[in-house]
Amino acid sequence: MNSHSRAAFTLWEILALLCLILVVAAIFFPLFQPHTSDRHRVTCQSDLRQLGLAFAQYSQDSDEKLPPGVNTLNNGWAGQIYPYVKSTGVYHCPEDAAQGNYISYAENQRIAEDSLENFAFPDYSVALYEETTLNCDPSTPETVSATGLTAPQSSARHDSLTLGLNYLAVDGHVKMLKPGQISSGLHAVPPKQATGKGYALTFAIK
Repeated sequence: MNSHSRAAFTLWEILALLCLILVVAAIFFPLFQPHTSDRHRVTCQSDLRQLGLAFAQYSQDSDEKLPPGVNTLNNGWAGQIYPYVKSTGVYHCPEDAAQGNYISYAENQRIAEDSLENFAFPDYSVALYEETTLNCDPSTPETVSATGLTAPQSSARHDSLTLGLNYLAVDGHVKMLKPGQISSGLHAVPPKQATGKGYALTFAIK
């Protein structure tokens, strides 16, 4: 005798299977998505690269000199490069908790108004670093954006204890570094390189 049996799922079994799939997807799907902090870090690095391009354009129009930090019109570096940026958004890191027109970066004061020809190792000299500075709008003429001499080791941005902070080098590249990787010494030279003339600046990348 031939018997033919056809297995079929009941409606409840199908619903139970769908629920199981949804639960598993809810558990594992976030693992394949970029973490919010990672997206913010990438956005921050992209913004710093744009500011680096603005630094380069400013220098081309200013006899190869970098922004002076504060000029006779009381403009800070952010206001000085704004004509090359034309966006206030790139000045604010998405992980900077400050609300409003806070500028999330400060210029290394030792490079202010220095000439690019003085940098023997521009890839080891910091131009901008992450720091919550003044609440000001870089598109306005009264901007006095900050310059600084100390590394922002107190900043908790980007989980700085484990990941570090973003730094823009004079040559335009951006790198996330831990505070311990930034020197407060005077000579911006690569590791194991002899120091040369007085191109040396605070915030040398070790």
